[in-house]
Amino acid sequence: MQRLIVTIDGRNYTIVADDDENNIMKSAELVDGAIKETKASGRLSSVDCAVLAALNIADKYFKAQQSTDNMRAQIRSYAEECASLRSEIVKLKKGGREV
Repeated sequence: MQRLIVTIDGRNYTIVADDDENNIMKSAELVDGAIKETKASGRLSSVDCAVLAALNIADKYFKAQQSTDNMRAQIRSYAEECASLRSEIVKLKKGGREV
């Protein structure tokens, strides 16, 4: 376990984790940036900014997850098409015709 100090919205937080230090720092920077972006859009309390920042991060996460699922489905489709074409090539070669 390692202890890291990160700064989010001007406050220091001690994080105790087994994760890679770079991942923790990137996560803290993401949250800090999201809060700063939310603060810039109007006069909101720190709690409101944190909640809206969390919602924005969650929205991006779910959109990225959906995009990943779509890409996996497309890759699966390509793999099935490739297998079908390979099968067709084998059938054609067995029939005495070279491709």
